[in-house]
Amino acid sequence: MQHVRFTVGEKELHTVVIDYDMFSSKISIIVDDNVIDTAILTGKPINLEFDVGNSEKHRVKVGIRGKTIPVISVFIDDNLIGTFR
Repeated sequence: MQHVRFTVGEKELHTVVIDYDMFSSKISIIVDDNVIDTAILTGKPINLEFDVGNSEKHRVKVGIRGKTIPVISVFIDDNLIGTFR
């Protein structure tokens, strides 16, 4: 299983994990150990958006493209924090 892990927030910290299972092509978005969304990698671009935080809210956008190996772009509050393979 391949995964991307990053922290969101400055005072109110949250951990976001994007897991990719190569055998099932399933992508899971996990925030603070809770699965909040899943998708299947089909070759079509996947764009997911969600809010993270309670008193300190942040908008997270995840763009996923690729057919067998995903390329994952992560934005926090419209700022690109990285592109991962």
